Amino acid sequence: MARKTLLIYGAGAIGRGYVPWVFAPDKYRYYYVEAQKSIRDILNEQKYFTSLKTKTSTYQVLEVPVEFCYAPGEEKSIISDVDAIITAVGPRNILSIAENLQNTNVPIICFENDDSIPGFINSLTGGTNAVFGIPDVITSNTAPAKIGKKDPLAIITEDGFCYIDSAARKIGGDCSYVNKKLLAKQWQAKLYLHNTSHCIAAYLGSFISAKYIHQAMENRSVKMIVKGAMYEMQEMLKRKMRLNAEFVDWYARKELKRFCNKLLYDPISRVAREPFRKLAHGERLIGAAELCLTGNIIPKNVLTGIMAAFCYNNPDDPDAHIRYLISALKPQDFLKIIMNLQPNGALFELLLSCWNGTLKRLGNLK
Repeated sequence: MARKTLLIYGAGAIGRGYVPWVFAPDKYRYYYVEAQKSIRDILNEQKYFTSLKTKTSTYQVLEVPVEFCYAPGEEKSIISDVDAIITAVGPRNILSIAENLQNTNVPIICFENDDSIPGFINSLTGGTNAVFGIPDVITSNTAPAKIGKKDPLAIITEDGFCYIDSAARKIGGDCSYVNKKLLAKQWQAKLYLHNTSHCIAAYLGSFISAKYIHQAMENRSVKMIVKGAMYEMQEMLKRKMRLNAEFVDWYARKELKRFCNKLLYDPISRVAREPFRKLAHGERLIGAAELCLTGNIIPKNVLTGIMAAFCYNNPDDPDAHIRYLISALKPQDFLKIIMNLQPNGALFELLLSCWNGTLKRLGNLK
């Protein structure tokens, strides 16, 4: 049987690290579109990369052949000839590729950590072929030095799960194609149990100068706050989303275990990047805290994570200016002008009332 052809936007953590475990290289041919020239050049020179999947105390190794890696825009020459398109470029970068997706009717699977992206793409292209996919997995964008010496593009992923809208079922692969109701359930769990707690672990880890998530979780106080935030999310999902308690509690245990996986080498800088996006209304921090309050849950630990995000200090991050803004403005002005929170609103008042105490709690982590 002839191999199907995939065009993958983004040769990063998901695109390079996890996609090959879902769509096996012996059944699919790989073409990439990657903006970063250094990655593009190595892919086109080597014609392969290595993905390593964590298995208990070791790695399962997969060598992935690559047909070609295009610079953005160059892929137009083959886009009409592929069997499926996968996007894994990050929600902020979707607009830059949407125009190139207008002249294709093949399934577009969006692994974007944002369930609004397929609808956004379809609205711009006039199509109906973009669908949501959930790679329920942690994939690092790096590898230990001894592995990187053998292949500079080596990348590590865990043995996770993948859920995709059943509208794209004909593409096949080692994944679960599910209806929109089941997909929404998985997304709610991932957004609030995984995404919320994962980025809180990253912002707390940055505060103690950890490099990887598992190192942050080795700090007893950090782990206690992350577990506390996870519990707040569990209660919110049970009360507000009416998710099954057994499913929610199983999911939470799974997440805490994966955050501590020492084989992943999951960088703090990757998980914490773009704090403003994670602090947006309806997102994994501000949105999660607001949902807790409407469910009569005081999200003390999520608030600590929000404050840690406010204080995130990485000069190389696209949102590095957040640190300057919080230093330059009074707390109430920062919350109103920068975070767009309504004065006298419940979350505004709560953040303001515990501002100094939360900063002290963060200071005690060091």
